[in-house]
Amino acid sequence: MNKQPFILDFDKNKHAVLEPNHDQEPFQFHPRLLYAFVPEKEINAFLDHHFHRTLGEFESCSFNPKIYEVQINNEFFTLCQAPLGAPAAVQLLEWLIAYGVEKVLTIGTAGALVDLPENAMLLPTRAIRDEGTSFHYMNPGQLVELDSIFLKEVEKILVELNIEYDEITTWTTDGFFRETPKKVAQFCQLGASTVEMECAALAACAQFRKIDFAQFLFTADTLADMDNYDERDWGGKSHSVGLNIGTKVLTKIK
Repeated sequence: MNKQPFILDFDKNKHAVLEPNHDQEPFQFHPRLLYAFVPEKEINAFLDHHFHRTLGEFESCSFNPKIYEVQINNEFFTLCQAPLGAPAAVQLLEWLIAYGVEKVLTIGTAGALVDLPENAMLLPTRAIRDEGTSFHYMNPGQLVELDSIFLKEVEKILVELNIEYDEITTWTTDGFFRETPKKVAQFCQLGASTVEMECAALAACAQFRKIDFAQFLFTADTLADMDNYDERDWGGKSHSVGLNIGTKVLTKIK
C-alpha cells in the first residue's frame, strides 16, 4: 500500500465533480483581471476616482466580493478583491476564469525575509511551494516558475513607466503563525526574499488553466531580524499604490 501523503498524488484530469461554473451565472468578465489583496475600503476609494459598474458578485458563506468593470482611457478590465490564503484565493480565481478571465495581475503585500524597506515593490519570478493548494494543480515539487512571456511583457511596461522593482523568489506558506526561525532560515537559504500565502498556488492554478499570471508584492512586516520581529505598518501605504500601478500596467497589456 502506498503510504505517501495523498497531497503528493496529483491527478491531471482537468474535469472535477464540481466545476467552477457549476452555478451557471450569466456573467461575462473582461479578460484582464486586477486581483487585489487589499482592504475593501481601498477598493472603494479607488473606484471613487474611476468609471466603473458591477458585473457580478461571488457568493460564499463568508466572503462575497463584487466584481467590477473599470474603464480607464477607453480600456476596460475586471477588478476583484482577493481573499487571504491560497485555497480561498484559488477558488475565487477559478470561478473568475470560468466566466472570462484570461490575464491576471495580482497585487498584495508580503513579509520581508531580508533587509528590505517597507512598501518596496517586488516581482516574483518563482515561488516556493510550502502550501497545499498548488499540489492539486501540478506535479509535486519545491518550486513553481513564474517566468513567462506575460511576465516579460509586464516587466517591459514597468520599465517604460519608470517604476522601480526587484525580481525575487517568494515563499508561499499556509501557516501564518508557523513561520518559525528554522523555516525562515531554511527558505532564506533557498533564496526567498519574502513570505506570503498565495503566490505559488495562484501561479500553479494559472498554469493548469493555461492563462497568464503575474504578481506584484509590496513589503509589509519584516522577519529579517528574527530576534526583533517588526510588523511596521503592514505595508498599508502600498495598497493604493499597488492598485494604481496595477491599473497602469494592466491597461497597457493587450
